[in-house]
Amino acid sequence: MATDPRLDGWYNLISGLGTDKDQTTYTACAPTRLSQQECEDLWLGDDMADRIVTALPGDALREGVQIGIGSIEDADLRTQVIDKITASVDDLGFEVKLQKALEYERAYGGSAIYVGAVDGRPPDQPLDMTSVRAIKHLTVFERRSLNAVTFNDDPMEPNYGKPTLFDVVSWSGVGTGQKVHASRLLLFPGRRVTDRNPTENNGWGESVLSLVYDVLRMFNSAWMGAGYTLKDFSVAIMKIKGLASILAANQPSAVATRAQAIELSRSIAKTILLDSEEEYERKTTTLAGLSDVLDRFNTRLSAAAGMPMTRLFGISAAGLNATGEGDARNWYDSVADYQTKKVLPPYERFLKLLFLSKAGPTGGIEPQNWSVKFPPLWQPTEKEQAERRKLVADTDQIYFDMGVVTSEEIRSSRFAGESYSAETVIDTTAPLIGAMNASEETPTQGS
Repeated sequence: MATDPRLDGWYNLISGLGTDKDQTTYTACAPTRLSQQECEDLWLGDDMADRIVTALPGDALREGVQIGIGSIEDADLRTQVIDKITASVDDLGFEVKLQKALEYERAYGGSAIYVGAVDGRPPDQPLDMTSVRAIKHLTVFERRSLNAVTFNDDPMEPNYGKPTLFDVVSWSGVGTGQKVHASRLLLFPGRRVTDRNPTENNGWGESVLSLVYDVLRMFNSAWMGAGYTLKDFSVAIMKIKGLASILAANQPSAVATRAQAIELSRSIAKTILLDSEEEYERKTTTLAGLSDVLDRFNTRLSAAAGMPMTRLFGISAAGLNATGEGDARNWYDSVADYQTKKVLPPYERFLKLLFLSKAGPTGGIEPQNWSVKFPPLWQPTEKEQAERRKLVADTDQIYFDMGVVTSEEIRSSRFAGESYSAETVIDTTAPLIGAMNASEETPTQGS
């Protein structure tokens, strides 16, 4: 039966392109969705899966955070307050539990940290941030331990479509009867592609392991196949006269005994003892192109995981003059983006609750102009630091020669702190003292 050609694209009646015989017509994408148990088994049983889950959260929190309070001008007092805040964060084990929650999110598709804030209300009621007396503890939940009960269905509110109340489920899968309001949780919803159906998966997203599962399976199959190839790399071949007759006489034990004797003589005396009518040889399998094939699978898995091979496999960069520096910088850029979008919001919310706690480090008073920053993961070498200082010094010299800044402004900007600073921006908004004096001494026309 002839088929009318398509009028909206390419077609070929011989190959079937664009017709009902087109092999791509019935090609569809069916996403792989792993169960929670499958995610757990994969995470615990595969080293690559473990690295895909843990590398990003671990690198994001590796250097900790830098807490700043701009409203306290006294340096000693500011240091004391920051030390108290840091001690409170450490006492509650927040960063350890934050990393655990981030790993759960990537492995299972969602997690949460319950903030045990004492505000005079039960856990199923919204948190009263104005009445927080203390934060007693923090508890990490994976998505299996929390089932969303209600969702916000008001499109005019900022948390539209998000869960508002959760049921707490025990490790055995049985409900505890306890409910927790979403305002008492630091939520990590998992990877979401669309928000069209917020109630899907009880309000949770998808695991990153589901995204890389098919690629990871092919990767492991390729390496297992390579292992079998290496196992059979060298095969011994022995020719025995009358072998068919021996087997026909139902005497296979005689053949096995003879083969064992030959292998034993080879292993002991490194000499093969054969009958004059017997032959022994070894066949080897060529491995040409095997490493190239495995490299392609490594590259595919690296792309699927969004991790450079230097970080995923812990190997050095290959190629002429390759140092891996470019891969490391790209990875650190990805980590910095992850810190900003995924790690910073819950960290800031936790600190705000800590500040508002009457028993907290600031006595229930939230400091003004406080901030949280992540130290850079890429640390320049001593040579790079020296080159940057020289560049900054040359720039300061140019501004000084032009009369834009004074030597005192440069000194206070670069050396006022505990160490040299190349980041400090010199304040040039204030008029220079020398310029003001010159203006006062210059007579106006007609005077």
